[in-house]
Amino acid sequence: MDNIRNAHLDDAGKIRELLEQLGYLHTVEFIRTKLACLLGDNSYRVFVYEIDEIVVSFITLHFSVQIAYEGEFTTIGFFVVDENVRSKGVGKAMEEYCTNLAKQRGCALMELYSNEKRVDAHRFYERQGYQSYKKYFMKML
Repeated sequence: MDNIRNAHLDDAGKIRELLEQLGYLHTVEFIRTKLACLLGDNSYRVFVYEIDEIVVSFITLHFSVQIAYEGEFTTIGFFVVDENVRSKGVGKAMEEYCTNLAKQRGCALMELYSNEKRVDAHRFYERQGYQSYKKYFMKML
């Protein structure tokens, strides 16, 4: 898809703005540092979606080997579509692009975590074929 491309470090400012829409408040330098780590690791991919050369969405993917499955797992770490262009097909295009990439890599499944309060996002994921699992555990370190 012409609107989707690999992210690069110059996207850090716009990615920071998109994360702010979800309540994550960080500096551009913080995001640039994290983005550099992701872009330097072959198990991660970061894509952006542009409209008129303006980044309006980004997604991070992590590919990991799972010992009990034939294929890798693909985990969506963060996926944000600018609130001004939601429900216009951007999210669907991004998710389908990443699903196709995961299939090409021979992945067994695609997973993600979505905060309980993001009800609209949950409806989107269900339309895209994801199933909800009720248990998620985390430990802050």
